[in-house]
Amino acid sequence: MAPNPSSQVLPRLAFLLLIVCSLSFLSPSLWAQGPGSGGRAGRFSPIPTTTLTVGVRDSSGMPLDTPALVKLRGAMENGSRVASTQEAASAVFEGVTEGEYEVEAQCVGYQTVIERVSVATVSPSMQIYVYLLRESERNSQIQKQRGIAMSPKLQAEIDKALDALHKRQFEAARNHLVKGAQLAPGNADVVYLLGVSELGLNHLYLARQNFEHALSLDAGHERALLALGEMQLRSGEFSEAIVTLEKAFAKNGAGWRTHLLLASAYSKAGRLTDAETHAQRAVDLAREKGAGARLLLGEIQQMEGKPVEAQRTWQELTAKFPNESYAAEARQKLASLSTAPPAAAAPEPALLASLPVPVSPSVELLPAKERPWAPPDIDSREYPLAQNASCSAEEILPRAEHRLKSQLENFEKFTATEHIDHQEIDRVGRPGPVKSRDFSYIVFVNRYAVDSFFLDEDRYSAGRDSSFPTSLATQGLNNLGVAILQPATQKDFAYQCEGLASIRGKATWQIRFQEKKDSLRGVRNWRRDGKLYHVRLKGRIWISSASFDVLRMETDLLEPIQILDLTRDHLLVDYGPVNFETSNTTLWLPWSAEMHMEIHGHRYHHKHYLTDYMLFEVDTKHKIGKPKIPPPTTQANPTGDPNSL
Repeated sequence: MAPNPSSQVLPRLAFLLLIVCSLSFLSPSLWAQGPGSGGRAGRFSPIPTTTLTVGVRDSSGMPLDTPALVKLRGAMENGSRVASTQEAASAVFEGVTEGEYEVEAQCVGYQTVIERVSVATVSPSMQIYVYLLRESERNSQIQKQRGIAMSPKLQAEIDKALDALHKRQFEAARNHLVKGAQLAPGNADVVYLLGVSELGLNHLYLARQNFEHALSLDAGHERALLALGEMQLRSGEFSEAIVTLEKAFAKNGAGWRTHLLLASAYSKAGRLTDAETHAQRAVDLAREKGAGARLLLGEIQQMEGKPVEAQRTWQELTAKFPNESYAAEARQKLASLSTAPPAAAAPEPALLASLPVPVSPSVELLPAKERPWAPPDIDSREYPLAQNASCSAEEILPRAEHRLKSQLENFEKFTATEHIDHQEIDRVGRPGPVKSRDFSYIVFVNRYAVDSFFLDEDRYSAGRDSSFPTSLATQGLNNLGVAILQPATQKDFAYQCEGLASIRGKATWQIRFQEKKDSLRGVRNWRRDGKLYHVRLKGRIWISSASFDVLRMETDLLEPIQILDLTRDHLLVDYGPVNFETSNTTLWLPWSAEMHMEIHGHRYHHKHYLTDYMLFEVDTKHKIGKPKIPPPTTQANPTGDPNSL
């Protein structure tokens, strides 16, 4: 891709977020107190101030029901301000001036958390959130994911097993996977597939053991969680299934299949309101695959004593999916609906338990004709959001823009080491051999349109082979996040704050963006045969509620690009703090990116890892290695190669 002011992906700079809940003193601070705040009244009276509200919540986003102690400290004074949480589990600090602060939050039974807070006095009030982990959650905190070496021998065993599973030769698949597990006993994917082969042989106990073992290796393994949840559901362990499936939702987000299983589990447990909510979400997310979800939704509505709603749901099913087997069932139910007696206000447990487990998700346990090869489209998956945490993109984006500008204007360039892994994916979803390259990566910061920036990048081979591992060369992985947030390009997008999410244990605002169809410039472009093609995007960006740094961004095509025969372009970038100790500077920069693409019927998977950052014009001497606590690699949510052809 050409170095275009809006065609690249992100350096999100500076992590300024420390949330303290303890009574210990922190380092000096930049703190200007207003009249009546206990400081030297009037000293900074001409300086604009804001009222800072700190909401303290648990790891699921629920307000703490126990008072927490919150300490706020700036960088210029030796003192600190302390407040306890009151209504809505919030602590309020008035007369806060613009600058960088530390917030510490402490509560009995929870781990103390320290975050850096970036305060911009762009409005008279400012709300931030801090998430606390329970003491018992310490070992379940997101940990560094260790890559598992995929030796040629292991890859061969997995490929043979997948071929056998595809042909439903479960005994042969198991034999290959047993060998694979011996070669890589810590590989959760191999153990999960071993469970699949045992399930195919109807060895339910062994299958369940393997799914549980996979989860002991990777607590967030999505397919293992869904497989175990469905097995619990089918065996009548409804409460256990709810716990497992909700964990899958919390850790990975939920597509329609997850919601459908949750709807079934809740309905069988007698929690019909929750069941209807999840069934409706399954219908909304499944779209053209939603026939089974509609059938279950109607059954739940009928059990709730809502015959009108049930009738409408089944009529929609027969109209939209007239040739589906589910439509035939819906017609039978519609025919009997008028003659059926009114449903009881509280259905008997035996009647609820008799509701059939939806069949559709079970195809995930055994290989379908084609294995999933890429993450779902962003509009086919949703993530758990905190309750009662309203947000407005119009309030959040100016703070994120202010944070971005304050960082970018302090330096001119930075360098890093870039490692790239490239794989081609065949038509049944099997990845090919990995082609890897290492590059020296340099990014130049350029001013653009007075109040904006764009990042121009270049890479140089660090080895003998100077070529990109494929003819599809990615450029701009440091500029895209900048382009999404800056004034020069914001008018080309529509933004919606969806709520308060959790990324790596941090409270983050989840904002959906979509490029307008009449936008002329675009932030993503493809170049082919000397021509530049504008690729319109939709996606989500996650912004820290305290520092307003970007933690993550995920994008998809707004629509396929027919002239390029480009049908999929999914990108996921994780950002994290990079510390430059000699200059006492912390910048938020990309740690990793993944992309999945489908073009001309060919599928590709790229991974980018950035390490050994060096900052120029701020610190030309200090060099750091890979961050100590990087984000987990993107499990079922990777990326691909966006920009050049």
